[in-house]
Amino acid sequence: MMKRFLILMLTAILFVGCSSPKEETANDSEGKEAEATEDAEDTEEEGGIEVEKGLFNVEITLPTSLFGEEELAEIEAEMGEEVSDITQNDDGSYTVKMTKKEHKELLAEMKDDLTNMITEVAEDEEFASIHDITYNDDFTKINMVVDQEMFENSFDGFVTLSLGVSSLFYQVFNGKDIEKEKVTISLEDAETKEVFSEIIYPDALEEMGEESE
Repeated sequence: MMKRFLILMLTAILFVGCSSPKEETANDSEGKEAEATEDAEDTEEEGGIEVEKGLFNVEITLPTSLFGEEELAEIEAEMGEEVSDITQNDDGSYTVKMTKKEHKELLAEMKDDLTNMITEVAEDEEFASIHDITYNDDFTKINMVVDQEMFENSFDGFVTLSLGVSSLFYQVFNGKDIEKEKVTISLEDAETKEVFSEIIYPDALEEMGEESE
């Protein structure tokens, strides 16, 4: 279930990151400020996903500003198989409440999916320019060793987008502020051992959104 859930999330965030106008972002921000409560200090909002950690439970709210109605319905159906406490709010968003144990298992599953994806990419002969991929424990630092010339003249660069967005979602569901704790993907030339490029998320998604306008 988790792999399908991640695919839905990645599709949604890419759509929003590439097509949402700046006015919507500003309005969303104003709306959040107006709805702030005394408990706001205990709530973290990162990348449009609200994660509230209580004493025994964890609540994750998936807003309509980040996901379309169809994606939210798919997520509800998928998560409903494993998480019973999932409700739709008046604004169309969904709030998923789970125990800390369930949240821990969710993060562990996401981490396994990310690790497996990285391993598969590094070993896949279709990505001929990619020699190796290493990363830190929380996926905020990812280093790709590549044949620079081959990499820059192929479609292997799309791998950085998949890794960057997947890593962002892991940070978000882990309660991190992705505006402060960004994900950095370094591209290292296999021959010279020098880093020739760094891609920082979510900044890269915002740049993509601006270019598409």
